[in-house]
Amino acid sequence: MIRGNLLLLCTVLSLLVGCAEPPAEKPMANGAYLVIDGHEAWAVLVANGKRIEEHGTVRDAIRLPRSRSMVAASYVIDTPNCGRLQWLTEGEGSNAGTTLLLPAQSSASDLSQCQIRTGMSRVWTALDYSS
Repeated sequence: MIRGNLLLLCTVLSLLVGCAEPPAEKPMANGAYLVIDGHEAWAVLVANGKRIEEHGTVRDAIRLPRSRSMVAASYVIDTPNCGRLQWLTEGEGSNAGTTLLLPAQSSASDLSQCQIRTGMSRVWTALDYSS
């Protein structure tokens, strides 16, 4: 009787082990955002859970009322590794609020040291904490 129960227990356990699901992959954070605080700026790229940051200095920040312009804001930043970069936030239409990153220097500029260069084609979020 004990042998029969042990055999039944082993059979049930082997069936349950065969039904086990593989561990689920953890979702990784992804995003791109620009933080403006006075004359300082941080361009932050989060890719596959890894955070990469470029610190810079604000060269120019223009904010326009959305109802008057296709561009609601423009930020130009100088960074040590990426050179001069510009973010444009659209103000009207279906893309209102969309922020894009553009290299502000000539297209021949060397971006090999720029840690956020993989985020150039992403949609960014601009967080302006300046008064």
